[in-house]
Amino acid sequence: MLKVPDHQVAGHHGAHGQPGPLIDDSGRFYKPLQDDDRGAIEAAFYTSFSSNTRVPDHIRRFFPVFHGTQLLEASDGSGQRPHLVLEDVVSGRSHPSVMDVKIGSRTWYPEASEDYIQRCFEKDRKSSSLCLGFRISGLQLYGSEESGLWKPERKLVQNLSTDEVRVVLKKFVSSNSPIDPNLNPDCSFASSVYGGSSGILAQLLELKSWFEDQTIYHLNSCSVLMVYEKKKVLKGGSSDAEVKLIDFAHVTEGNGIIDHNFVGGLCSLIKFISEILTSPDECTTKVCLQNSDNNEEILTNSDNLQDTCPTATTGKQTVFINGFPCKNPNSIVASDFKSSKLSQPGDTDNFLRSSLTLDMAADFPGLNTLGLSIARTDLEVDGLTMPHSHPRASEIFFVSTGEVFGGFFDTQSKLFSKTLKPGEVFVIPQGLLHFFINTGDEAAVIFSVLNSQNPGVVKIAGAPFEPDDEEMVDKLSVIRTLSPALEATHIQEIQLEAAMEDDRGRSTADTFNNIKKMELGASTIVTSGIELSQVQELQQMTEK
Repeated sequence: MLKVPDHQVAGHHGAHGQPGPLIDDSGRFYKPLQDDDRGAIEAAFYTSFSSNTRVPDHIRRFFPVFHGTQLLEASDGSGQRPHLVLEDVVSGRSHPSVMDVKIGSRTWYPEASEDYIQRCFEKDRKSSSLCLGFRISGLQLYGSEESGLWKPERKLVQNLSTDEVRVVLKKFVSSNSPIDPNLNPDCSFASSVYGGSSGILAQLLELKSWFEDQTIYHLNSCSVLMVYEKKKVLKGGSSDAEVKLIDFAHVTEGNGIIDHNFVGGLCSLIKFISEILTSPDECTTKVCLQNSDNNEEILTNSDNLQDTCPTATTGKQTVFINGFPCKNPNSIVASDFKSSKLSQPGDTDNFLRSSLTLDMAADFPGLNTLGLSIARTDLEVDGLTMPHSHPRASEIFFVSTGEVFGGFFDTQSKLFSKTLKPGEVFVIPQGLLHFFINTGDEAAVIFSVLNSQNPGVVKIAGAPFEPDDEEMVDKLSVIRTLSPALEATHIQEIQLEAAMEDDRGRSTADTFNNIKKMELGASTIVTSGIELSQVQELQQMTEK
């Protein structure tokens, strides 16, 4: 028998002329397809995803099982409508606490109408989406036997500020009443819900690991649904915490490009949840994460708790609160603290004529928990690094051989740059866009140290660097979806035509051959907020 679900916290309810979803007793969820192209997009996504062999099995579990489509009487009695038939992700749960988190600072799909984009942007602006990369779309919390489920008004939840989002994430895992605004959340269930090898944080990290590489889909306006059984936890039982991805009406093809909009929002959510687990100011009690596989405790203090902690190679651990799991102290050897990975030059036979070799704790066990990574960059003559930033690390560069021109842009788009010779160093502040170009007559080698075990890399519109000129127009159109401010006039404006000779007899146009050929300005400069005048300044400084 079909009925209206009582656990829906976001999405379209059966009101205001919109039919709502239905559920049955067999654990299936019937979602009405929207009349416009969003309905067709979502149906196409589920069909494609279900048969896509590139999606690994361990990732499929985060998506509702798809059982096809079915014509059903709409919940509002408006007649027969096509419905998606999906897994009911809270089926079998008696008192589920549920949070719907919409991921991404941009919640519209590229082909949407101008009117729809404006409406989405207005919602993003009023919520935490623009500043955090995610917003809470809906919430349902179990209070007690007496109070039952607490479901605040959706409009109130969706307009939460950054500080209020943090409070709600703490309320979600607190034992005291969620209704009383005078009670500070105690976070007493943080370790059993967010933490642990099967907790919400571990599941989000598993998703993050895949989305940092997958280029099949762009999940515009997708939501992360976090569910657990608070009533069971109150009685000392398991939380049965689960993460699901839902709402795929805005999905587009990835076209070989990482979904940075989704990854950025997911990383932000992970950061907030990690802080609740690790920061003393976030919870009233010290948090330990229980590993259910081997009954070990993983302390979440940010400082090291022992002299050394080389990375363990166990495949079962999935929680990386303070780096990777540590080796048994009795098995630590000197070779854990040595790496030869950076002793050999990288392969520079590519369009950028450069190579980056990064050595982190996964390959260099002795780095684990030290908050360090080390890298080697090889640059052939006229080679350059793709403009990029490290969201979690500052970086110090040491020029070993050759002559390199490098710099970074601050948040006001001001350029700081220098020509560096062997033995000289240059510092890049955390999170700022930076680049290096070999302006010498020989190959250059740069070594760098980053103050994070996992610094992260945000590449600025990498697709235009592909060496197929015939695909350039198509690739620039993809960049437009990443930066709505990009117009065709900008692409024409930023075409660089410099032919001034430098003191080595090579033209600036030669030095910037990659930029000119691939119209780097159209992809990088507009996306990062750098002005044309600064590109010209960069050219002039290189000539010097």
